[in-house]
Amino acid sequence: MAKAMFKTAEYTPMTTRRTLTLLLLLFAFTLSAQEQRPEYTTKRLEGNPPIIDGKIDEGAWDQVPWAGNFYQRQPDDSAPVSQETQFKIIYDNRYLYVAWRAFDDDPERIEARLSRRDDFPGDWVEINFDSFNDKRTGFSFTASASGVRGDEFISNDGQNWDTSWNPFWFTRTNIDSLGYTAEARIPFSQLRFSKAEKQVWGLQVNRNFFREQESSSWSPIKQTQPGWVSRFGTLKGIEGIKPRKPLEIQPYVLGQVRTGGDVDENDPFNQQTESRLSAGLDGRIGLTNDVVVDFTINPDFGQVEADPGAINLDGFQIFFREQRPFFVEGRNIFDYRLTQAEAGGQYNRDLLFYSRRIGGSPSRFVGGNPANGIYVNQPENTTILGAAKVSGKTQDGLAIGLLSSFTEREHAKIMNNNQETSTQVEPFTSYNVGRVQQDFNERQSSIGVMFTSVNRDINSPELEFLHRSAYSGGVDLVHRWKDRAWQLRVNGVFSNVQGTEEAILRTQTAFERLFQRPDADHLRVDSTATSLSGTGGTVAIGEFDGNWVFEMGGTFRSPGLELNDIGFLSNTEQINYFAWVARRWRNPVGIFNRFQWNQNIYLGWDWSGVSLNRRYNTNVWGQFKNFSNFNFFVNLEQQDISRNALRGGPLFWRPPGYAFGGGMGTDQRKLLRAFFYGNTGRAYSGNVMGSSVGVDIAYQPFDALSLVVNPDFSWSQRRDQYFDTQVDGDRTGYLHGSINQQTLSLTLRATYNLTPDFTIQYYGQPFIARGVYDEFKIVDDPLARDFDDRFIIFAEDEISYDENANRFRVNDDADDDVDFDFRNPDFNFLQFRSNLVIRWEYRPSSTVFLVWSQGVTGGADPNKNVIRALQDDLFNNEIQNTFLVKATYRWVR
Repeated sequence: MAKAMFKTAEYTPMTTRRTLTLLLLLFAFTLSAQEQRPEYTTKRLEGNPPIIDGKIDEGAWDQVPWAGNFYQRQPDDSAPVSQETQFKIIYDNRYLYVAWRAFDDDPERIEARLSRRDDFPGDWVEINFDSFNDKRTGFSFTASASGVRGDEFISNDGQNWDTSWNPFWFTRTNIDSLGYTAEARIPFSQLRFSKAEKQVWGLQVNRNFFREQESSSWSPIKQTQPGWVSRFGTLKGIEGIKPRKPLEIQPYVLGQVRTGGDVDENDPFNQQTESRLSAGLDGRIGLTNDVVVDFTINPDFGQVEADPGAINLDGFQIFFREQRPFFVEGRNIFDYRLTQAEAGGQYNRDLLFYSRRIGGSPSRFVGGNPANGIYVNQPENTTILGAAKVSGKTQDGLAIGLLSSFTEREHAKIMNNNQETSTQVEPFTSYNVGRVQQDFNERQSSIGVMFTSVNRDINSPELEFLHRSAYSGGVDLVHRWKDRAWQLRVNGVFSNVQGTEEAILRTQTAFERLFQRPDADHLRVDSTATSLSGTGGTVAIGEFDGNWVFEMGGTFRSPGLELNDIGFLSNTEQINYFAWVARRWRNPVGIFNRFQWNQNIYLGWDWSGVSLNRRYNTNVWGQFKNFSNFNFFVNLEQQDISRNALRGGPLFWRPPGYAFGGGMGTDQRKLLRAFFYGNTGRAYSGNVMGSSVGVDIAYQPFDALSLVVNPDFSWSQRRDQYFDTQVDGDRTGYLHGSINQQTLSLTLRATYNLTPDFTIQYYGQPFIARGVYDEFKIVDDPLARDFDDRFIIFAEDEISYDENANRFRVNDDADDDVDFDFRNPDFNFLQFRSNLVIRWEYRPSSTVFLVWSQGVTGGADPNKNVIRALQDDLFNNEIQNTFLVKATYRWVR
């Protein structure tokens, strides 16, 4: 019956050719359809603009149709979306107007959590504009279902999302029976675009469907595809809009009262209560629509959260993140990393520009001696007189960034038995940074240069240990091809510092360089030098598209490289090789929503070719179908030879070992969620071991309140902890001990939102670090593999302890003289820092801050463990309280 219903075609060569032709045309059409990006055409508003109340009920919106047809991106980019999303865009001479309709078949389950701006809570919708259509940069505007705004500047094709960018715009949302809606009014002055009569922009619209942890986009992007902005769709229809030069002025006034703290009644500088009034000005002026100048005069950052507690016994600098708004905003253009995180080791944070150098603690510390009637008033920080930065990107893909800042000459006041004098502790200093990047290869690639300078006006002999000038620069290339699948990264940097013989000698013998090492025949200390130069660089190549991705490369730092006047440099005189490969399962498979395995290898040599380290790492991370998540790692170390461990001594063998650990997190959608983590490791010899454990617990009892508590405890023991170098006749003693160390911190955070624009935030952290030493010893053979060959342990009859002086004295050569004399290195450090900030954004980007900060630092008996020290001694010293009121007003033309 079926055969009778169909006519059988005669199969001829002509039919075959036609069939093949049709198949080829169909394949070409399908391929074109897959690669074609969606388009949206907007219209100029006729009549009155819509009222931004989140309801989308004005006739103005009827002038354009809804656009939709979103694609799921996570968790499964091959599956359809669970809920539909639509949007509209209209405009007039001054504003873009955006409307979203987020459908939800169960609107009572919409997550309308409140938070501060840029926290992206619960359900939200978002729009991204690539207004230059350069395929690399974009402007993101987000509206949560609760009405919280989020905004980010996107750069480097989505590799950087800068939440510090805070444009002037307005949004409102509304939940109804169909889901929720949002409206936004965005000034053209907050965007940068060309002078073309007819604008063509890149466009992306996104939605986060919270309860299903589903991300969807209007322009489809596969999870394994590299790039973000380059995958946008197209926005057309904007015509006759002239770019406007931005002009924004934001003055502030501030009042501050500081009370408490340990007060010595005999100290003429200490007062129970200190107060001050201050005022300043921030602003933005457009040189063109493409390029703007941001400036600050007499800045104050009193509302910024305090740094977390930290202690480091290995000699390397501690890296603290930048939190001051002026230096955070727009920092992407100045982000010149010598090596990406994949390179591993201590090179990860090496930066050509590290803004925390500006306005930090004075370089010289002057100590007092109250027992002899000497008191000192030492400035805590260097005063920033002002700063300005120029940033922008032209239509031709040329990005520029210039930053200049000046800090005040600082003095410490000294009262010596009622005779007051002053001495300089920091010279007047100028800091300058310049950055240029040019896109090419259809905006897939870029080449750039960067230059920095620090110039100090040193007119006091006490400050001759500082560099009078420090210059550094770099050239970098990022070349991508094959639709951004392959990437080549190349950079090279140089530095030159100048100063007195004292300053350059100090630089040569600093922890990062250690030219004085007795076994470093390839290095030489020049005590007459008045300048020092160095270089560094990285080359890496990899593929980043598909399920298998990899990268390999090398990086080096020459012995003379010095960036720490304005940058961040951990170490020098080392050559590193790194390689990694990863297998990614980005769509659901088995019990996982996503899963990834990584394998890493790191090799290092010093400048003379000595092999320093060989390390391997394997790790996995993923998310289960129930949205809980995990990560696990294993580190194996074959060799660890340190050039820094003896602080100027010879190369030193550190026992290699292994470590493993990971974490498990609960479903992040829940009101109560937690992430448990821990790790442990030890040397193969058993002479070093340690563990750490912690949990990050978040609880949101209702939409307006969120609570976070993060206890963290670590314990370690190592028998080869360096603590001092002393000379006894013709021998140099590198003194070590066996240390048992405990560290405990408890980070507390609470945020209460009365409205999306009125928040109360609390941050507090007690921090305790304890170290107890025994088994004191001296290095005998620094490269011996066996511990007993590497050290000579002092016998009981060779070492004595003076309890009154709290010092140890060693006589290990059977004469009557003391060979080594050192202070008891035990410690028990306690610190508490907290901030309570009430923040009211009474109009867009204009804010009133009420701040209460507390701080106390002290010590405890090292014989007490950290729990007992926390209970007994944390608040033994009087707490210093700081109360601050700050009001800003942002005027935008």
